[in-house]
Amino acid sequence: MSDQTSAAIDDEAAAAVVPFPGHRVRRARERLLEAVLLASGERGYEHISVQDVIERAHASRATFYKHFSDKEDCFAQAYSDAANWLYQRLTGIAKRQPSWKEGLRAGMSELLEFCANQPALARALLVESHAAGGAALAEHDLLMERLSHAIDRARREIPSRQAPPPVTATFMVGAIETLVRTKLMSDEPETAPEMLPGLLHFVVMQYFGEDAAWEEMTAAPRATWQTRREAATRMP
Repeated sequence: MSDQTSAAIDDEAAAAVVPFPGHRVRRARERLLEAVLLASGERGYEHISVQDVIERAHASRATFYKHFSDKEDCFAQAYSDAANWLYQRLTGIAKRQPSWKEGLRAGMSELLEFCANQPALARALLVESHAAGGAALAEHDLLMERLSHAIDRARREIPSRQAPPPVTATFMVGAIETLVRTKLMSDEPETAPEMLPGLLHFVVMQYFGEDAAWEEMTAAPRATWQTRREAATRMP
């Protein structure tokens, strides 16, 4: 395998797990976008400055202001890119499953693993957008709306007379986000995947009833943080 082919594979793998691909050589704008999200997720949007973003991205002040008017503009652009990446990742995984319930399980599992493995980025998207306000908060609301529409596709698999009102999906997405935000702001974001069975029960019950919800809850993976950590250490 040539070095060029190997690099392409590495880049493709990186692009699958982060919104700003981890290429060996990245443009300054990409580094700044990543820096503002990570810094915000780690320290809080209100507690970081343009200088903090510049230093983390190893960029100059002139370069920053070439691409962005201020910190708010930088965060908003970063948020837009990252939110779209997260939406495409979750719905892409869900759409590859044979049924809505299996798609929900796969998408929810991916979201919780994302929170566990990239808590700073997850906090930037689900917590700090509220502190940033403005364009970033508008992008956040758009993300929630798109996820609500994705969840509401469940009505395609049930008779219309049994389907809950469309606002149900909006309510569920809001409730899920609240629970996930609470986990992200705790000292144990790595335990987020343990929430999967309960969240699946909550969502499935709204569309398919209590029996289906309990069935989905018992089918969901119950791997704890400790067992996932032990499994990871055994990987070659």
